Amino acid sequence: VALAQDLFMLFIGLELASFSTYVLVSFMKESKEGTEAGMKYFIVGSVASGVGLYGLSLLYLWSGSLQFTDLGVAFEQNGMEALPLIALGMLLVGFGFKVSAAPFHFAAPDAYAGATAPVAGVLATASKAMGVLGLLRILLVVASPEATDGSAVWLVALGVLSVITMTWGNLAALGSTNPKRMLAYSSVAHAGYMLAAITAIGALNWEDGHVDLSNDAALVVVTALIFHLSVLVCFKLGAFLVLSLLESEQGGHTLASLGGLAKREPFLAAAMFIFMMSLAGVPPLSGFVSKLLVIMGIVKVALLDVTVNSDLAFSDIHWVWYLALLMVINSAISVFYYLRVGLVMYFHEPEEGREGPLVKGSSVRFAIIACLITTVYFGVGAGQLIALCESAANALVGAW
Repeated sequence: VALAQDLFMLFIGLELASFSTYVLVSFMKESKEGTEAGMKYFIVGSVASGVGLYGLSLLYLWSGSLQFTDLGVAFEQNGMEALPLIALGMLLVGFGFKVSAAPFHFAAPDAYAGATAPVAGVLATASKAMGVLGLLRILLVVASPEATDGSAVWLVALGVLSVITMTWGNLAALGSTNPKRMLAYSSVAHAGYMLAAITAIGALNWEDGHVDLSNDAALVVVTALIFHLSVLVCFKLGAFLVLSLLESEQGGHTLASLGGLAKREPFLAAAMFIFMMSLAGVPPLSGFVSKLLVIMGIVKVALLDVTVNSDLAFSDIHWVWYLALLMVINSAISVFYYLRVGLVMYFHEPEEGREGPLVKGSSVRFAIIACLITTVYFGVGAGQLIALCESAANALVGAW
């Protein structure tokens, strides 16, 4: 997916990875929830992939090639025609499912809830990263050259999608009593944050006199996006691994099963609380740094015209600034349901029959320790990882 130079090869790479996730979600075929979740995920995923594939066929019909370079040239010359815009919309549907963007996310909560916790962790991290990377390459390498009024043609559509996704994800998580379903809606909200960052890149002005500043701003946003995808693995996967230990005693399906965890397993409760706070974006954890970088990148893009023309007023600031504001508001909303997990672990009593310690699970506990260390370390010493993400962003930004 990352190295594909042809849109069809990128699609094939994503689908090969998706096939394995369909199997993994329904791997626990003895349980009704696992079978139902796998079937829902497969059906919705197949429909979304079919719509995306039809979009690819329309692009090929229009341009005669699916090579990124050829498509980029075609969009630059005739990108405002109806056929490529319809094809691009269909591709957004396909990739919207891959990243769990609303309204294409409805199978994700059931899939997370029905799958085992480690599988749900993979869906929330690796699978989402592939979808975001594919979306980046399509929108920025292929469709970004086509611009009207200094912004990409898909800008407004993606901006609206990001607002709906981050807001709906957080509001739905507020009423969820299943930890895995809550984390699924949290992943939907995080998808909205990443879509907001991609929207900001589409708002850049590539006219003469703005190219260097736009290139720098794009580099900042893409670096923040890659950093967010990288550290998300630490605290999101760590949270699911803690739930996997609860699943060993048939728990982890309700918030009540986390009750009294601080008494039963003080280390696991502390680790889970740190993971929740990192997801909420509380300093000095890596989740705070990643959200801060994304917000700073969006604000940098919004203030680009003000930087060039210092006499502009506040009303002249690009509207993507409001995406950063909505990110802050939604992050504040998310603190409620993340703190609720800590409240249950530390102030509620264990369920009857679950007073003792959890199973040993040495390998899982070692993975939790690794996730915990990286969550804290990349919050206070993120310089090296940011430098690596900047190098990756340079390679990607240089492609358009």
